[in-house]
Amino acid sequence: MNFEVIISKPLCLSLHWESDSIAAIGLDWAGPDAPSGPEPTSRYGRALAQTLTRYLTGERVEWPELPLAMDGLTPFRRDVSETLAKDVRHGQLTTYGQLASLVGRPGAARAVGRVMATNPWPLVVPCHRVIGAGGNLTGFGPGIAMKKFLLDLEQTSQSG
Repeated sequence: MNFEVIISKPLCLSLHWESDSIAAIGLDWAGPDAPSGPEPTSRYGRALAQTLTRYLTGERVEWPELPLAMDGLTPFRRDVSETLAKDVRHGQLTTYGQLASLVGRPGAARAVGRVMATNPWPLVVPCHRVIGAGGNLTGFGPGIAMKKFLLDLEQTSQSG
């Protein structure tokens, strides 16, 4: 497995490559003293770095088309991931139940929650935009503080 690291303060992304596909994208805080890091080596890494920089300035962005390793996903997981990435845009929120309905499986909110809990591509497959039915910020691999930061960033850019 190969790695690329993208640092655009305050965030750090790590792309985990398997062959020609991105198996996972790690999302973490870069920290105030983090060095800039090397330039990404792949064209996808460079495109993601440019988009991330624009995103962090509050610009509404579309994430680049990336070769995500979706081949091993079940049809349900793939439908949920693709629908979320395509239909829930920057600044929008959805609930687990609404996302289940979008994929034609009303009543499968818990199953959607499991898909979100194991999403290997946060930001690009924007699981941070999925919230609880009561508006609660629930589960997010990189942490609730990160989820709140991303949602606040996107809501702020709504008016800009």
